[in-house]
Amino acid sequence: MNQELLQKVLRSPRLPSLPTIALKVIDLCRQSDINIKQIATTISNDPALSTKVLKTANSSFYGLSQMVSTISHAIVILGLNSVKTLALGFSLVGNFRDQNATGFPMIEFWRRSLYSAVSARTIARHVNLPEQEEAFLCCLMQDLGMLALSQTLGEDYDALVVETGSEHAKLWRNERKQFDLDHMQVVGAMAGKWKLPKTLSKPIRHHHVPSQSKDELESLTQAVYLGNLSADAFLDTRRPNVEKFFNKLNQCFKLNRDVGEHLLGQVTKGVNELADLFEIDTEKVPDVQDILSDAKETLLELSLESQSQAIELAERNQKLQEQVVRDPLTGIANRGRFTEFLSKHFVEAQVTDQPISVIFIDVDRFKSVNDDHGHLVGDSVLVTLAGLMDEHCPETGLAARYGGEEFALILPRCDRLGAARLAESLRQAVEKHTIQAAEELTLNVTISLGVSSFDGRQFFQRPEQLIESADKAVYVAKASGRNCVRVFVPKCKTPLKQAAPTVA
Repeated sequence: MNQELLQKVLRSPRLPSLPTIALKVIDLCRQSDINIKQIATTISNDPALSTKVLKTANSSFYGLSQMVSTISHAIVILGLNSVKTLALGFSLVGNFRDQNATGFPMIEFWRRSLYSAVSARTIARHVNLPEQEEAFLCCLMQDLGMLALSQTLGEDYDALVVETGSEHAKLWRNERKQFDLDHMQVVGAMAGKWKLPKTLSKPIRHHHVPSQSKDELESLTQAVYLGNLSADAFLDTRRPNVEKFFNKLNQCFKLNRDVGEHLLGQVTKGVNELADLFEIDTEKVPDVQDILSDAKETLLELSLESQSQAIELAERNQKLQEQVVRDPLTGIANRGRFTEFLSKHFVEAQVTDQPISVIFIDVDRFKSVNDDHGHLVGDSVLVTLAGLMDEHCPETGLAARYGGEEFALILPRCDRLGAARLAESLRQAVEKHTIQAAEELTLNVTISLGVSSFDGRQFFQRPEQLIESADKAVYVAKASGRNCVRVFVPKCKTPLKQAAPTVA
């Protein structure tokens, strides 16, 4: 994590701050001897806020059998948590929505927040979680780190948000790659600064990786996470987000697809009900049946095998996100993670008789880049190349920085021919790519690649031998004039020490 940038964000005079009334309500609710009357008076002192709270309390979203006419009455009928959530929610949205952010997609930001909030509360209510209102409020607050990064980094960050578009799950990974800091880390620090209760700060801090919340708040964090997936399904129906939502719903709470479809229908009603009250433009709320139809059409384009792989790969990617140790400069896996990943999958290849391949990559004449332009330019080149490698690496594999200007790809279940083709595709992509290394400096670099594969035979007995052979192939590639791919091909089935391999 870029601690220097985080502190810059937290010290920024433009850092979003909680409105005064929100701080007062939180402080009052935190006290051991809660004074309900004082809370009601605090909210009532803001006529516009109390009007919205009462209007929402009397809407079909809460489905009360009797009308409430005062905040005190609403607290008695709905409960303190519900009224607190509404008061904080309205004050948050009203305070942050009008901030000056010319390049930041503010309308889309709050649209997604509302979908997430309604979804999380709907799920929490269905599974009888006691923290239903906290789930709603967490989703309204979870992405405030985006606003903080926008205010601090300006156009650089806004451009990243716009470029990522509706692929929200991808945003925080791109933030780490580009800034070594993501909005989830920022809002976690903001929650600490605001002294939010644990029921809010913990789910907010882990809303993309609920597995990191292994305590009494795990179910609440999972509901917040599922709220995000539900919002993805509503706002980006082009991708199989609906299937991911159903899969994770079953994984987290053992709820089947029929229940998931019913919950999405309830979310539609809730968003329609609250959009006007929160003054959030949701455009036309998608019909659930249209969303499900789009998802089915997408799935029809895939074979049964592809469907199975998609689920498997999604689970594997989630585990990688939770466990991976990243290189601090490039954002991809570091050497330690490379070694761990290769060891695991090499054993799996031996047991299952499946192939596994390694591609070693060395940046050609990288020393001259540092010597001619300085190490900052060199770092920019490495970051760009790491991004290209990450893009070309299959989701089942791993892209890693091995050390210095050396990179590597691990490709489980990929044979020698498939790995060689991927290596050549990567080589061509790097050769054609122009790197914006500095404001007025563009560079073109090339790479040399070496491929080595284990195909279930006994030629390689240890993963270190696979690494050694790929490294030898890179050496031959550089000796052959650089900017090319060379493939290590063993001549026989004997172990590495006795064999006389060739490099093609």
